[in-house]
Amino acid sequence: MTLSKAYALRLVKLLNDNKMTKYRFVKLTGLTHSTLRNIFNENNKDIKLSTIAKTANLFGLTLSEFFDCDIFNLDVIDFEV
Repeated sequence: MTLSKAYALRLVKLLNDNKMTKYRFVKLTGLTHSTLRNIFNENNKDIKLSTIAKTANLFGLTLSEFFDCDIFNLDVIDFEV
């Protein structure tokens, strides 16, 4: 699994848990629709730390808390680009 896919799965869980739409997420973080679309379509294997930080901040999480999830198990993340 790519880091981008792991991020997308974590984001979906956070959106569902917080009853937030992708549209509202984009508006609140300032990310573009195309950035989010590229993440969900796995057009990029990697994702910017600033994107992850904006996401964590929106949900009131530190980066450590954001990554404290089984989805980010380093044994399943594919770092090949």
